[in-house]
Amino acid sequence: MSKLKVIIAGAGLGGLCLAQILRRADVGVEIFESDSSPWDRPQGYRLHIDRDGVNALREVLPANLYRLFEATAMRPLPYTTIVDTTLKELRRISSGGHDRTPRHWLADGGPQHINVNRATLRHILLTGLQDFCRFGARMLRYETDAEGVTAVFADGSTARGDILVGADGIRSAVRRQRLPEARIMDTGVRAIYGRIPIEKARHHLPEHVLADVFTVASDDRRVFLGLGPVIFPARPDAASDRIAPEAGLFGQDDYVVCIVGGRREYFPGEDAMLRQAGGPALQALAIRMLEEWPAAAGAIPAQGDPSSFFSIEMHTSVPCDLGETFRVTLLGDAIHAMTPTLGRGANVAMRDAALLGHAIIAVERGEVGLALALTAYEREMASYGFGVVRESAFIGQGLMGQDSLAA
Repeated sequence: MSKLKVIIAGAGLGGLCLAQILRRADVGVEIFESDSSPWDRPQGYRLHIDRDGVNALREVLPANLYRLFEATAMRPLPYTTIVDTTLKELRRISSGGHDRTPRHWLADGGPQHINVNRATLRHILLTGLQDFCRFGARMLRYETDAEGVTAVFADGSTARGDILVGADGIRSAVRRQRLPEARIMDTGVRAIYGRIPIEKARHHLPEHVLADVFTVASDDRRVFLGLGPVIFPARPDAASDRIAPEAGLFGQDDYVVCIVGGRREYFPGEDAMLRQAGGPALQALAIRMLEEWPAAAGAIPAQGDPSSFFSIEMHTSVPCDLGETFRVTLLGDAIHAMTPTLGRGANVAMRDAALLGHAIIAVERGEVGLALALTAYEREMASYGFGVVRESAFIGQGLMGQDSLAA
């Protein structure tokens, strides 16, 4: 029987990765998620998975679920292609420059470039955890004592454990209490996301858009159009039936994600309007943002599924000192949220989960004390995590005009 019980606040990719590796080691786990279901709100479409993400998934998943991940993962050509507003190619950049000087801790190997559908990956990570995951549980605060930690939820319920992990995203309740001085900064950048069905993408987009990791164009305002394909090697439902029937993946058609973004001042109206607008209205706004572009590029958002469009406000963590901890720690966006310029946020969160999972398992086995294990995890996590935050912010200033961390 496990000596430890771990409470995980948040059922995103990082929190689920942590739960997977702990369950495989028979460590007690409970997951609490504020959303009413895994599919309650749009959280993005295509994800670029790099070597950190691949290695983390290999570490945390059972063998059949890792094979299911591989079977549903697109392996694009390893390039980010820069085009002008006519869609003429300007240059192709080898993706993942961070892999040229690797500091990865999990496994050696060359760069990895994989495009996945976020919802499909999350569904894989949820497999086998349903009995340990409670949705509609919004955490308010926690209380610690010499014997453990108690999480308190909005409905008045509580959960008791030995360790509390805040994997509850950029608005983390755990971070607000653990590190009240930690700042989240509005970068001044907004974006609208949508999906273009593959048939329309093939008709309206250059071939390389359907082959490369990502394609991006921008104008003199630094208003940008980003395009990234998700073309499944096998349909997720068919792959699930063949490899891991217990996963029960949904059917999903191929698509290209379409992102239109830029500085806040180029978006008409207030942020509240963007938050409240439905998909068709946001699609119309994305079209209007590019109305001065040549027709070939400017008309791309019009090819999307109107119901698929949603908006985001880009924020970033500001690096800070984590101090010391004993029973409460953090991972992913809850501590080092970053803008998507490097496509690394999910990868770093999954890396956190694998690193923290190994630390907790060592405590379970009596190999190290709890305080020492969590402190060592946080020291390493903060070093690489805040490093990516800084790099993403620097690149984002040039690409999107985001506000600097210094500001």
